[in-house]
Amino acid sequence: MVDIEANSQNGQHEPISVFGRAFIRKNLSSQVIFWISLISMVARGFYILYHVFDPTISLYNSDVFKYQRITCQLYSISVGLILLHLKYNRSLYIDYLDVYQTLVSDNFGLASTGFVRKQNQIKRFFPIIAIIYEILTILIHQYSFDLPKLGFSLKLIAAFIIASIAQCGYVFSMQFIIECCIYSQSSLMSMNNLLDSLIHKRIEPSNNMNHIAMSIRLYYSKTVESIRLMDKFLTFAIFVFYFYFTGHCVLIVGEILDTDSSIYFILWLIFNLFGELSYLVLITYHLVSVNQNSARIFDKVYQISFSLNSSHSIQTMNEINLLLLRINRNDVGFTFAGLCMVSPSFISSLATISLTLGLALPSFIDDK
Repeated sequence: MVDIEANSQNGQHEPISVFGRAFIRKNLSSQVIFWISLISMVARGFYILYHVFDPTISLYNSDVFKYQRITCQLYSISVGLILLHLKYNRSLYIDYLDVYQTLVSDNFGLASTGFVRKQNQIKRFFPIIAIIYEILTILIHQYSFDLPKLGFSLKLIAAFIIASIAQCGYVFSMQFIIECCIYSQSSLMSMNNLLDSLIHKRIEPSNNMNHIAMSIRLYYSKTVESIRLMDKFLTFAIFVFYFYFTGHCVLIVGEILDTDSSIYFILWLIFNLFGELSYLVLITYHLVSVNQNSARIFDKVYQISFSLNSSHSIQTMNEINLLLLRINRNDVGFTFAGLCMVSPSFISSLATISLTLGLALPSFIDDK
């Protein structure tokens, strides 16, 4: 196994996310943040669930809002347990980094370096903006629900601190997922750039097409191996993320459509829905991009196949055909619970089902 720290001189192989650094034990501070976030998520989840289910101290009257709070706390506990699972299986993450380092160590990986740096520059503001949004949401919630019943007390301040730490943990977990997607995209990006060069004749393929085809097929095979390692590592995280955020957004829509809600509460719910949908769209964009980059490779290889003629050897044509057959399986990318690929068709189906449930939820609650 390649030593991660020994091979990170150029900084590209080194995770920049807080949890990514914690998984490779890069520094003490990232590990402290990891464990504090994990404990805060689980503790907060059980604490609020106790308040929701105890009728003598429950702060929530609306059934939809109560279900929403239950969903949030179950997610909080689940994320804490998933982080513990990821920490225990950190060897998969290190194996992925080993394969990734092999991919970017040759000429194929030159394009991935620039892509990762550019994406990291764009995404470096995400944790800051997300943490500000989460703290603002906590303040609004405590002012609207907790302060009138609990008053300004030490208990309220402690609840705010624990909630803020837990929400920061959510942000750091999403930052880690985005970082994993960026690295997976970058390993496909270099192949896309090479194929673009062949299509636009910036590389003369006539004399060495067989070697180029074999190199692309080998690189693609290693890239698929690396993405599958990452998908296996993040299987539960992606499943819980979609299960929670789709359910959470459905419940928020149901609460907005509830005629008993005040205008101020509806405005807060719309603000909350916008923030949660932003997370959902951002993570989905990066997950789907991995699958779409693989699909673009198929289109480009298929286009290159038209340039083959009798001057090319049978071996070259076989290499191209084998590569087309492999890419056409459309099985490269992240999966939902290992059952189906996170692709545009999956997202459209999920959005349709979620919207239908959200519109039907108020009448379903009223019938009960």
